[in-house]
Amino acid sequence: MKRFSVLASITATLLLGSVAGHAQSPEIRKFFVFDAHMHPMANAYRGGWNVGEANDPQFSLSMARQGGLGAVFANTSVDEFYSVNHIAVKEVLRQFDHMYRQVVLYPDQLGIARDADQVRALQKEGKLAIILSISGGSALESDLAALRMLHELGLRLISPMHFFKNSIGDIAISKENNGKGGGLTPFGRELVAEMNRLGIVIDLAHASEQTSRDIIEASTHPVINSHVGVEALVDAPLNWNDAMLRLLGESGGLIGIPFIPQVISPEFHKKWPPRRTANPSSRITETDPMEYMGDPAKIYDFIREKTQGSGSGRLERARRQRADLPPLSEYVKHIDHVVNLVGIDHVCISTDWGATVVSAQGIENAAEFQNVAQALLDSGYSEEDVAKIMGENLLRVFDEVMKTAPKLTD
Repeated sequence: MKRFSVLASITATLLLGSVAGHAQSPEIRKFFVFDAHMHPMANAYRGGWNVGEANDPQFSLSMARQGGLGAVFANTSVDEFYSVNHIAVKEVLRQFDHMYRQVVLYPDQLGIARDADQVRALQKEGKLAIILSISGGSALESDLAALRMLHELGLRLISPMHFFKNSIGDIAISKENNGKGGGLTPFGRELVAEMNRLGIVIDLAHASEQTSRDIIEASTHPVINSHVGVEALVDAPLNWNDAMLRLLGESGGLIGIPFIPQVISPEFHKKWPPRRTANPSSRITETDPMEYMGDPAKIYDFIREKTQGSGSGRLERARRQRADLPPLSEYVKHIDHVVNLVGIDHVCISTDWGATVVSAQGIENAAEFQNVAQALLDSGYSEEDVAKIMGENLLRVFDEVMKTAPKLTD
């Protein structure tokens, strides 16, 4: 619902000044930004550097500060290679350890947040709230004890599905299921119940339609889909039809619209369709894990080569794609569709940076988040509604999920 009221909620935003390097007047407020899905430390982890260094073209602490990024579900990616070789939990621990070490290195700029109150506290201190998250439930190796121990370390979000079908459910994209896929498994139902009990957000990204429906039905908490577009606007493999968007919104959940060009632009998707091979489980299983241990970059390149082509090929493809990046107006169309379908309280933003290498024009790095807010304002959304989209909706749902969780001192 677009509203043109001048009565905006001041408490929903941070008055942090202008964004360096962008044509914005000093009067334009900087909105609090909460990214539903990013891999902010993935490139630093694989490359052996720290997030305070300006090595990543999409994310650095300086960029985050300029763009008003206040909180992020910081995802690890631990996929089939690790689980079939029984080193998935170990790899999660390595990536979490890297995040904790970044906080130690930059204590005046970062903090680990375990609930919404801690996000707000870090926000007041001018620090970025890092919320430990996992892309792909294979990382748990079908072990609820691992889930509980990772929760103790601060794990607060899991997307059960990623690139591969697993012991939890089925994925949205594979040549085997033609995008439909099966539903939640018995273990998947146990996992949903335990995540509800602990207060861990469930993210439906990459899940098949039936698995998504089963999770929404089984969960006692609102769930999210952190990065999904509108199928009615772009017929992309990961995008949802109106029935699914409505089901999630009416259940109290959130729909995260990413800045991924293939997701938001029909022209870009047609010219640059996503590349995905059949599930390469057998080829990964046959690989000697010791050849890759201790070299995160080598493992990442191996997995990407098996699923999406070589790393060097991906970078060259991304370089050529830059001439075709869609404008933010294409992004706003997806926001409009979701708002008209389920209301302003059920939409949020996400980037998937650290996994994707291109974004829409005007939001190509973390310094440019306020360009998104300005595009929403220019299209007629009130400041109050922009504040909800940019971060307050996601913070509210995070708080709701945590309400029934054990106290941190339990």
